[in-house]
Amino acid sequence: MEHANGTTFCKETAKECLSALRSFQDQFVGSESQVEALKTVAGWLERLQRGSFSEDEEPLDENSRVYLQSYRDQFTRFSLFERGHGELVGDSPKVAGITRERSGQWRNPALAAELEKVEDWDAFDVFKVAALTGGRPLQPVAMAVLNCFDLVSTLRLPEKKLQNFLRGVEDAYLNNPYHNSTHAADVVQGLAALFANNPFTAQLTDLEMLSMILACVIHDVGHPGVTNEYLINTNADSALLYNDQSINENGHAAVGMQLLRKSSNNFIEALPDEEYRFVRRTIIGIVLATDMVGHAKLVKDTTANLRQLGPDLQKWPEEKKQRALQMIVHCCDIGNPAKPLKYSLQWTERIMAENFAQGDRERREALPVSPLCDRERVDVPKSQLTFLEYVVRPCFEALRALAPETAAIALRNIEIGRRHWEEQPRRNASSTMFPLDDLR
Repeated sequence: MEHANGTTFCKETAKECLSALRSFQDQFVGSESQVEALKTVAGWLERLQRGSFSEDEEPLDENSRVYLQSYRDQFTRFSLFERGHGELVGDSPKVAGITRERSGQWRNPALAAELEKVEDWDAFDVFKVAALTGGRPLQPVAMAVLNCFDLVSTLRLPEKKLQNFLRGVEDAYLNNPYHNSTHAADVVQGLAALFANNPFTAQLTDLEMLSMILACVIHDVGHPGVTNEYLINTNADSALLYNDQSINENGHAAVGMQLLRKSSNNFIEALPDEEYRFVRRTIIGIVLATDMVGHAKLVKDTTANLRQLGPDLQKWPEEKKQRALQMIVHCCDIGNPAKPLKYSLQWTERIMAENFAQGDRERREALPVSPLCDRERVDVPKSQLTFLEYVVRPCFEALRALAPETAAIALRNIEIGRRHWEEQPRRNASSTMFPLDDLR
């Protein structure tokens, strides 16, 4: 039927949307107006499903229409691999080295083809997956990776709760240009490529691998699109809550753990207490270590530990092994400049858009404009060259002893990126470069 607002929906579509929406409402954290919009949409769908519209019923307001279209796109146009709202069907055959979802076949063939590349650092296109999933790539990528390494079956993880958790996390990512669920999916996939092609994976336990994947999933959840320094300078509530220390990172860990604690999401609740605490402790440590303030020390620690203990992580003391896990995920987090140039350039556009938006806010609020955030002064080629040479390259050089195959690919891509940015026209020599002082 076509309602007065011009939105065309049939009863069956309304039923599917309503089922998905009800599952989502239980986990949604948003503003009062967003919550009210969801309630309005739910009521509209219920009346459509019952066929109880009156002739003179008021159309949906603009805010609710946006939500309605979002749900139509996310849960009906792209059914992906789910039946209803989270139930998977079928067996799990191996295809090209990857265990597919237990649906046996992905309902979207293009998505299935892309997810078969999830172990490949260079070939996987996260932007294509994002397009195929209506901007929600994190859940299918995370499920593909978890099943790829048989963690769901080996650890006997309840899949419905796992799906609920991943959906809840993806919902909690904000629509930032860079720090969004597509970035999270990219980090998860980078970790999968490291796991699949390098010897250190055999030295990890299933719980360590699970913890690393989950840390990638939640590592930027709820990111506000601004830096820790901005939150400090504006006296944000989160800066007060976390005493100006790793504000965003503490927030990501807290949101992720809150979502995991929900009874409908807690797929690790059956683990023995000691293992549960290990997973929680490892995830939190990894997420906090994504703060760039600790970058230089993390690289230094890893290099020193490798020199002293060698590349066999099974021989490392627990505390130092945890640092290695943090380093591996950190490399994935900052690793998009080490991906093929056609992908890394898209990430550059996204991070600069987010940075410049912060700079515009700072200018409006009469605050000092942060380094890399002044669209009138930043020399993008110079800042990218500095980031590649002094931040990304040292990470992957340190990682070579643990992950020689993938590190070699990444370092080759870094060199291609370096040549690209050297060929780009520059602004004047005094323009802002990457702020290295915090990283040395």
